[in-house]
Amino acid sequence: MRQRFDVIIIGAGIAGCATALALRQQLPHLSVLLLERRTNTPQSFRIGETLPPQAMALLQQLGLLTQFRLRDDVVSLGNHSAWGSPQLSENLFLYSCYGHGWHIDRASFDSWMAQQAERAGATILHDATVTGAPAYDRQRWHLSIKQNDHAARGVETPVIVDASGMGAFFSRNRNINMVSHDKLIGIFRYYQTSDTSIGDKSHDSYTLVESCPYGWWYSAGLPHGRRVIALMTDSDLSRTENLLHETAWREALLSTHHTCRRFIHAEPLTSLQIKPAHSQKLERFCGQGWYAVGDAASTFDPLSSLGMYKALRHGLLASYAIRDDLLKKTGAREKYQHILNEEFRHYLYMHQQYYRIEQRFANAPFWQRRQHTAISSYPSRNDCDAVMDNGFP
Repeated sequence: MRQRFDVIIIGAGIAGCATALALRQQLPHLSVLLLERRTNTPQSFRIGETLPPQAMALLQQLGLLTQFRLRDDVVSLGNHSAWGSPQLSENLFLYSCYGHGWHIDRASFDSWMAQQAERAGATILHDATVTGAPAYDRQRWHLSIKQNDHAARGVETPVIVDASGMGAFFSRNRNINMVSHDKLIGIFRYYQTSDTSIGDKSHDSYTLVESCPYGWWYSAGLPHGRRVIALMTDSDLSRTENLLHETAWREALLSTHHTCRRFIHAEPLTSLQIKPAHSQKLERFCGQGWYAVGDAASTFDPLSSLGMYKALRHGLLASYAIRDDLLKKTGAREKYQHILNEEFRHYLYMHQQYYRIEQRFANAPFWQRRQHTAISSYPSRNDCDAVMDNGFP
């Protein structure tokens, strides 16, 4: 006998949990199952991102803002950047109507989001994978799930949400093409500081970005005295320039004007790690009985600092569309597809404009590739408003 759920979400990261929370808010009777391939054992490290000030509005919509403020995250007052000039410039969150942002311990934040989803009534299966390709028949998806070492079991649902990250497991199984726009990767490591070595702790309240011939450096303070530093470059350039090796990576770090100062006395906590960071999008974000959210739908250059914001936002948007679908309202999928298309087109335009600011390394391959991105047109003001607002009434 197959177990039935109203919605099954593949992936219990930020986007998947936000979708579950929003669905349970709007339709409390829904049975929502999240499938997470990782165990529920907290990971020591996960590459983090800054949660920008505007994300506070999304946490408020999800009913999480009060609990979030009780967490032990690090305040982010804005960004410092050496971009287009060797001199540092400031972009302060002081002028944002949402207040400051936050530097997040991602492993902790992901676990916290999963706890909030479970408290809202969603069910999470950890160490669970979908075996084979889900089949659609008579308005229902039929899936086979394997958890731990137990035998596979069957479940069914009218709606599947693909929140499986950059791999987009479900969407790719449906032969939905993923369009990539670059080869960006992050080569990063974590550091630990102490009270006697960190110098001016106020620097940990700012994200630091510094461009270089190979790409750009990112660094930020994290909770518990940790810091993260990443060299963002293209995968092929990392090999030709030998940047995947400790010596070359460290030499490149020491050649920076500003970034190296944040880590001169810090102790490495990890070896070098590599994470894909390229921009990509699905050709279609939804279809009959399915929706893609978060990184499964699209990924942005980390320079935008919008990864976590986008995950929360997609969860809300998808919940509105799924609600309308389940209530037999028309146009839900078309709205969702349009909004995410415009969101990505607007992102590509702003991405190109920002990279064009840096002309000091215009002859370097990394920068040449980003000077001539083809954008059909700048989105209209109405489309931009739709991108930045919730999009659904």
